[in-house]
Amino acid sequence: MHCRKNDRPRRFMTEDLRRHPRFAVDVQANVRTNDGRKLPARTRDLSRSGICLITTHALAQREELLIDLILLIGPSSSSEPLPLRARVVWCTPISQAFQVGAMFENLSRKEQSFLEMFLRYLDGSILPAGTEMDTLEAAENAETREVNPEIKDDPFRR
Repeated sequence: MHCRKNDRPRRFMTEDLRRHPRFAVDVQANVRTNDGRKLPARTRDLSRSGICLITTHALAQREELLIDLILLIGPSSSSEPLPLRARVVWCTPISQAFQVGAMFENLSRKEQSFLEMFLRYLDGSILPAGTEMDTLEAAENAETREVNPEIKDDPFRR
């Protein structure tokens, strides 16, 4: 077994010293290890720089992973998997599973952009196109937008 209770670094300060805020979120994830294992997992929390997963298998500290996150958008629809490369920082046994902390590494700009969009969706600052709230907000914005009759940038207006 690769996980030990003392693998997780202790924090002596009560203040959270992380670089990025974490989102407590339960999202389906599929984990692929370097030795070819494919493990189902769930997220516990997620940030721009790392992830906490719950899985049924222990993972070794410094083990490289490819994590596919799958976001449920509606009752019967989900996002394409978001693949993110990460390295295990700590692993702790909990009940009959393992809690794994991993730090993202070597993410491309595209992967970082998709992760940022994913996090913005989770915090509610963006909504999928066509959702009820998205449509309502667009309608409200159209109603409150003022049209200045003096604007002459339209070639058909004189």
